[in-house]
Amino acid sequence: MAAPHPVPRGHNPFQQRVSAGYDALPPQLRLVGQWVMDHPREVALLSTREQARRIAVPAATMTRFAQRLGFAGYDEVRRIHADNVRRLPVGFVGKAEAMVARQKKQGAAVLAFDLVEAMTRNVGALASETASWQLVDAVRILSRASHVYVLGQRSSFAVAFHFQYVRAFAGGRVTLVDGAGGTGIDRLRQAGRNDALLVVSVRPYTRLTVDYAAYADKRGVAIVALTDSALAPIARLAKASVVVSTESPSFFHTMTPAFAAAEALAALLAADDGDDALSAIAAADRELLAVDAYVTPPRRRRPR
Repeated sequence: MAAPHPVPRGHNPFQQRVSAGYDALPPQLRLVGQWVMDHPREVALLSTREQARRIAVPAATMTRFAQRLGFAGYDEVRRIHADNVRRLPVGFVGKAEAMVARQKKQGAAVLAFDLVEAMTRNVGALASETASWQLVDAVRILSRASHVYVLGQRSSFAVAFHFQYVRAFAGGRVTLVDGAGGTGIDRLRQAGRNDALLVVSVRPYTRLTVDYAAYADKRGVAIVALTDSALAPIARLAKASVVVSTESPSFFHTMTPAFAAAEALAALLAADDGDDALSAIAAADRELLAVDAYVTPPRRRRPR
């Protein structure tokens, strides 16, 4: 049986308990475990029967899940989450209530509000203590690496590219694992135990991403995950995970929180590099100015 995957620092004791026992759970109980890890607010606010309906399992399965973790019943699980929700900043609750109220109205303006509201709330969650510790732990691993590889497929590719671009601008030793011509795996052939791989992966999880990450893991590369669940396939390979929400009223998941997390990681790494990063940024500025990379306002002629 596989060893339990590491739980990012900042996770509460309940989440640690779920993570530690996840591999030993039967398939239906795993579905419940995934739900409670990914939807803590809904666990607190929705009835047990409604949660079971959304997961598509019998209500009795919720009770069996709770008992498997050592609780008398699922009501205890809901109570723990209700206590955690009450400790959240009031602003989150107020925003959620405003969004629900606006949802009842009609029109494109309402949808626009809901879309931006969801993105704002998801990005705002990165300011929590849990997310802060996740970012710190991820930076600790990435900063120690001799070389950082970055991987993301499909919608995650843009986030991976952005991190690589910003990190390289500050002088970081970083390589984007892009698969032009089907050669993506070749980028990792030189990676080893002194290196790290930042993997961006959200649902639906791309199989090629998981395969590449597993290949790097076998080579001893330290995996850092930027994903949407502590139980995501990539998170289960990772030494550290930064978990963001991608839920959105849109037909497509939002990548905005992942972009924010990637930018935070790049900034924290540059700050950790100190003077080396400053020198690299200054050199990049000079080089880009020399090749006239950016459009600049025309200079005013001095009056004669």
